[in-house]
Amino acid sequence: MNKYLKIKNDVRNKIISGVYKPGAMLPGENDFIGLYHTSKMTVKHAMDELVREGLIIKRRGSGTFVKELSQNELENFKVINQFQGSTALFSDKKIMSDVLTFEVISATPFIMNKLGVDEKTKIYHVRRLRFVDDEPYVIENSFMPTEIVQDLTLKICQGSIYEYIEEKLKLAIGSAHRHIEARRGTDEETKLLDLAEGDPVVIASQTAYLTDGRAFEYSENVHRYDKYGFETVLIRKN
Repeated sequence: MNKYLKIKNDVRNKIISGVYKPGAMLPGENDFIGLYHTSKMTVKHAMDELVREGLIIKRRGSGTFVKELSQNELENFKVINQFQGSTALFSDKKIMSDVLTFEVISATPFIMNKLGVDEKTKIYHVRRLRFVDDEPYVIENSFMPTEIVQDLTLKICQGSIYEYIEEKLKLAIGSAHRHIEARRGTDEETKLLDLAEGDPVVIASQTAYLTDGRAFEYSENVHRYDKYGFETVLIRKN
């Protein structure tokens, strides 16, 4: 992961979790340089990205501050953060991937419906087991149109696919529609996730969209029941 992305993700996570509170002044540039063992330019890049996202503001001569967000705005950021991918969500931890499947397939009727493509569309099918600090966390099963997520490789899949999409392909991830359910894990799932026989798993199925409205991924992810959490926002309209 690029160093500035690690800093951006870590500071974003700390803002969303309340470590850095609304209105609070962030550590100074030199503090961040020492904390992350990086350069002034890298810290500036990360802070500029957070300004663009609307999470912090810079005040000339005063410093950098967490933006005063309404409760609804903060809750929306929490939801959006769920769609950043494991590498961003656990920016302070070691993330590893064991790629179980990497292939190009023809779109099935089910995938055509989920991604809004036709039968001629070729699809990357990537199935991988992801580890957080050396512990199995989730089995990701993803389907992505080759015409959108171009030139995907096995090596890229061993790292962060979302980082590749945003940093290399320069595509902006916008939103996702997610469905969550729980069931008993299969023999293979419990073995891969280091669970006991009969333990439950959480299935998070989602279609993810770019900001231009194109669906770039459909995924069915199998999470450990004891590691998964999800936040959402319910708004009552009069």
